[in-house]
Amino acid sequence: MKKITEIISFLSLVLIVLAPALFYTNCISLELNKTLMLVATVAWFASSLCWMGRAKSDAK
Repeated sequence: MKKITEIISFLSLVLIVLAPALFYTNCISLELNKTLMLVATVAWFASSLCWMGRAKSDAK
């Protein structure tokens, strides 16, 4: 499960970079760019919460 969420997180970050580049080259519209950026951001936050844990402290 952790590996799957890591992959989703990585792909979301790729989409966050790729969507504006596609818009800049006129391959996608502004509305599609906004939608892709929103979906990728939500997916990244949701997936990163599952695998990015806090460091365990050794204090007793």
